[in-house]
Amino acid sequence: MIALCKQLGMISVAIVCLYFPMSQVQTAELSDQQVLDILAQPQPRDKAIDRALAFLRQNQLDTGAFAEGQNNVAITSLAIMAHLAAGVTFDDPQHGDNLRRSLAWVISRQGTNKHRGYFGAADGSRMYGHGIATLMLAEAIGMTDDPTLEARILESLQPAIALIINAAKVPKNKEHQGGWRYEPTSKDSDLSLSGWQLMGLHAAQQVGIEVPKDIIDKAVEYAQRKVRPDGGVGYTSANRDHPALRGLGALCFAINGQEDAEEVERIVQRIRRDPIQWKGPWVFYRAYYDAVGVARSRPEAWEHYGNHLEDLFIDKQSEDGSWPSPPSDNEVSRFGKVYATAMATLALSVNRHVLPAYQR
Repeated sequence: MIALCKQLGMISVAIVCLYFPMSQVQTAELSDQQVLDILAQPQPRDKAIDRALAFLRQNQLDTGAFAEGQNNVAITSLAIMAHLAAGVTFDDPQHGDNLRRSLAWVISRQGTNKHRGYFGAADGSRMYGHGIATLMLAEAIGMTDDPTLEARILESLQPAIALIINAAKVPKNKEHQGGWRYEPTSKDSDLSLSGWQLMGLHAAQQVGIEVPKDIIDKAVEYAQRKVRPDGGVGYTSANRDHPALRGLGALCFAINGQEDAEEVERIVQRIRRDPIQWKGPWVFYRAYYDAVGVARSRPEAWEHYGNHLEDLFIDKQSEDGSWPSPPSDNEVSRFGKVYATAMATLALSVNRHVLPAYQR
């Protein structure tokens, strides 16, 4: 691959790796034009992503939201992120106006009173929805050339980040220190919810918002206490492995520049020994965190595991671009196909390296 990239002159190595997996490179004798021809051909995952985004847009409401009722702020934020991860921005000539409408709707749901900056009260998604909406805003910065829109995003993002930081300062016992839970004032923690807050803080750092280092350090220490000797990762303790959280466990270390931590190796090896399957609970949640966690912390492992995940989800995609409910599923029935399709799209878009969470 190195020899090939040296031959490509002005062609960016990042772009080549984006659409041209190393496993497909059999020789260094390809000409620049041959590589460009290959890059011009949509890959199966690209077609799957395009179909998924079309499904999401078909389900956008007049308000800009992508769902009604419970969790609609969180689900709309995920649908926006799915577009951004695929490279569809607020300035896109075809779909930018739709995204702007959705963004404006999410921002309008932000609290201004008891918990200033809080997103989780409007739709009952609590700190889950707050972390997801905050992550979306942090990822949205820089996705537009409109200074007025960027200023509006920043105006909403800053109090959202402040709320996460203040929630991290709530006194907790040693078991729960460093993490977050359902409400800004919660005195306990769980890794699943903490992951969204940590990613939001990390993405905010990436766009120049200051986050106290000790908040990040303590969050990673909290995650470290959830890693089992066998590479499993716990929810509120390390006693029981939760497969959907393994990738998140690896991601927490990577966010803090600790990709070489021994815990990361154990987690990634466990993921590879026990790969995601199309059955059971939290399939879409796991797909997202497996993709982000493995690709970010162990790119060499993602080369193999990513092919398995992509093949699985491309095969199961419905004709309308959505994803159906896997056997023994607990997500689609609770959160709907827009949620599932957004999460699957985020997982399939990891190789595009657009969002801060996907970048080393």
